[in-house]
Amino acid sequence: MTVVDTDYAAVADAVRRLNRPLAIQLATQAVGRGSGHPLVLVVAAEGMEAAGRIPKAIELLNKAIKTAPQHKVARMRLATLLARRQHYADAAVAFDEVLKLDPDSFPALMGAGEMRLLLRDTPTAERHYRRASEIDPGAAEPLAILALMAAQARDSKTARDLAARSQALKPGLLGAEMAEARADLMEGAPELSEARLTRLMTRADLDDEHRAGALDVRADALDRLDRPAEAFADYEARNAILLKLNAPSFGAAVDRPISLARGLRDFIRAAPPDAWAAPGRDTRGARAVRGHVFLMGFPRSGTTLLEKALAGHPDIVTLEEVNHLASAARELRATPDAWERLAKLGAGAAEICRQVYWDGVESTLGSGLADKILIDKLPLHTVALPIIAKLFPDAKILFAVRDPRDVVLSCYRRRFHLNAAMFEFLNLKGAADYYDAVMALGMDAREILPLDLREVKHETLVADFDGEVGDILAFIGADWNPEVRNFAGRVGGQIRTPSYSQLAKGLNTDGIGQWRRYRAQMDGVLGTLEPWAERFGYHIL
Repeated sequence: MTVVDTDYAAVADAVRRLNRPLAIQLATQAVGRGSGHPLVLVVAAEGMEAAGRIPKAIELLNKAIKTAPQHKVARMRLATLLARRQHYADAAVAFDEVLKLDPDSFPALMGAGEMRLLLRDTPTAERHYRRASEIDPGAAEPLAILALMAAQARDSKTARDLAARSQALKPGLLGAEMAEARADLMEGAPELSEARLTRLMTRADLDDEHRAGALDVRADALDRLDRPAEAFADYEARNAILLKLNAPSFGAAVDRPISLARGLRDFIRAAPPDAWAAPGRDTRGARAVRGHVFLMGFPRSGTTLLEKALAGHPDIVTLEEVNHLASAARELRATPDAWERLAKLGAGAAEICRQVYWDGVESTLGSGLADKILIDKLPLHTVALPIIAKLFPDAKILFAVRDPRDVVLSCYRRRFHLNAAMFEFLNLKGAADYYDAVMALGMDAREILPLDLREVKHETLVADFDGEVGDILAFIGADWNPEVRNFAGRVGGQIRTPSYSQLAKGLNTDGIGQWRRYRAQMDGVLGTLEPWAERFGYHIL
């Protein structure tokens, strides 16, 4: 018997005798001697995981899978570790590989569902959780998660039905309780929602993620009850938790988005005017679409309302928050050296960037767009205005504006899918400073760069929807069509941005002037925001 065979036999024997500490010790020693048997690698990886050496555990599991691609345990542990490392896309792929081997694996379905939720792929997540519930009808957990998903999609009846089924199987699951609290709020009973969540937050099993979720909903309930000081305290407590959880990922970055916005503004102000002349026309775009429009401004400035309205026009297709522009200009975005390259961009390099952009657009929307006007909507495309000026000189710009005080308050109150930019909103001063930096860049870009731009004021759009949308359609080269009014019907069940739940209610003025109710809490940032409010024509109290 070879040394490797001996190692395997010893580890396997310890596993059979349920002596995990001995099995891990033997496997670790065997790996040190060069053993590559899948069982040995998997057990050694377990030891590395227990010791907190997650990268080494992942390395050993990948070796085991390379040797034995059908090893379900190795693949399942790899998926779990990738999820713990917050490598959600890789973890989703790893869980999918387990499901190829065992389509009815309940743990893999639950893991795959969680990863898809984190990746904002709600339909796939729902399929995984529904299948998990079918496989194990006695399991309350998938029903509780489905209940919460239904509540987040504003389907209170389904949320209540699923929550009741979950509670019957296992009373007190957090997801089911949260779903019922959201349903209370949707059904016009904020006092019931507030009371339910206050009870929930006394539970000892509430971790930071669940506490943040409970504070989020209770804050909205308190807002509905016209108790803004208490609501703000809950938003503040929720954001403090999210800051703590996400600071390792975003808080220590040297090039924070606010610094980049300020640096780029300084650069375009200092660059000679001819630096922004486009190196040639966008011939690929001229073939791909009839018209090309970028819709931008700042998050919570009304871009989603306008995008959903325009999406109803038969001559318009919309690209909602899929950043193909970043992919096309990856090397031209985030450093002074990159901005120098952008300013000196030649025709050949520009054409390659445009090719990447349009290939991405067609991969998302299809290639039959030649008779359509494309609306590329991403609020923070504002920081990409120099790139747009260089690459797409024929594009039109719709620049959304809303009262800055409402914008920043809303950014602070609403819970976003976190990235580096959205991380800035977890602190009220950070949100105001980021707004100031992005708008300063945007205003200078509007003055310096050769842009065909129309400003769209949210409050005007709400007050005179038909008139404002009609003028916007004329600006982008489309005739009036009454289907633009049916934006609420195009929101659907998947909540992609915090605006969706408001748009589902139709055109309303609920969000206009909300900052006045929170004036005391916003006092520290009004000095930053009021100059912008005055510049955009809003009343200063």
